[in-house]
Amino acid sequence: MNNTSLSFTSFTESILTRLREELGDSYTVFSKIVNKNNGVRRTGIIIRKEGQNTFPTVYIDGFYSGDMTRKQTEEIALSILQEFRGAELTEEVDLSDFIAFERAGEKLAFKLVNAEKNRELLRRVPHRLFHDLAVLYYYTVQEPPFYGKAAILVDNQHMRQWGTTPRELYRRAYVNTPALFPADIDSMQEVMKGMLAQELAQGRKAPEAGSPGEGVKGNPQEDWMEELIGQMAAEFLVEKIPMYVLTNRQKLNGAACMLYPGVLGQFAAKVGKDLYLLPSSVHEIILVPVGEHIDPEALRDIVTDINRTQVAADEVLSDSIYCYSREKDRILRLL
Repeated sequence: MNNTSLSFTSFTESILTRLREELGDSYTVFSKIVNKNNGVRRTGIIIRKEGQNTFPTVYIDGFYSGDMTRKQTEEIALSILQEFRGAELTEEVDLSDFIAFERAGEKLAFKLVNAEKNRELLRRVPHRLFHDLAVLYYYTVQEPPFYGKAAILVDNQHMRQWGTTPRELYRRAYVNTPALFPADIDSMQEVMKGMLAQELAQGRKAPEAGSPGEGVKGNPQEDWMEELIGQMAAEFLVEKIPMYVLTNRQKLNGAACMLYPGVLGQFAAKVGKDLYLLPSSVHEIILVPVGEHIDPEALRDIVTDINRTQVAADEVLSDSIYCYSREKDRILRLL
């Protein structure tokens, strides 16, 4: 191998070749363009073992750079192989419940995505609009080793095969989702402490005195939150604005928790104020108690900026700012 830089196509082919050499004939290894949330397209490496009905996909776009060499490509391929070996399944996953709606309906859940950014997708899937967002339905795989972290997005063909309707899908998912993925609300300070503890447990360098946060960067959610805290403090000229993170216990598609019955109402009653809802990502919502010194337009500018610079394109939820009204018991779109 030489040190000549590679095109992305050559980069992909080099990874495929090395993985095929290492894995042998009992595996099929290929690349595929995958349409992700918000119309984002990613290149995935798929490794399928003979006789298995589930298989991992590793997205390689983030590994590539314009000055990538073949030696670096080989190192990446071996890293992908090591990750695959650590997660390889030894038995088939039971997906028989997905076939009949009587059983599949018990495992339906919903998530929130941006409606405009997913216009093409919405033509193919049952959904319900909510302001500038869309509610989508998915079958959550609760069997080991996934336990809710794998899913099958419900499309129009599935709905027809089940002989059901969008209204029934919503009814089932509205009941199931809070039970399958219970909501959590924690203060921003507690969330940040938890992230720091997790980074340190994984062997990351602790920040040195006088350099806040140094050595624990690299977590996109943490970067988003730190940037949010800094911008809000600068914008509103206050030392501390109460902020809370609403998500689910799995920290996956947790923005849907804003639609759980009673969650926002109970929390608003606890703090004694209406709530601004800042769409951090598809995974969480930032709650800010309404105060006279907080300008919703400034909040929107901050969220828009951070969505462009800190949040992965396929995890952006919205640039809008919402408000939960205690009087109306409703979520309003402010801007």
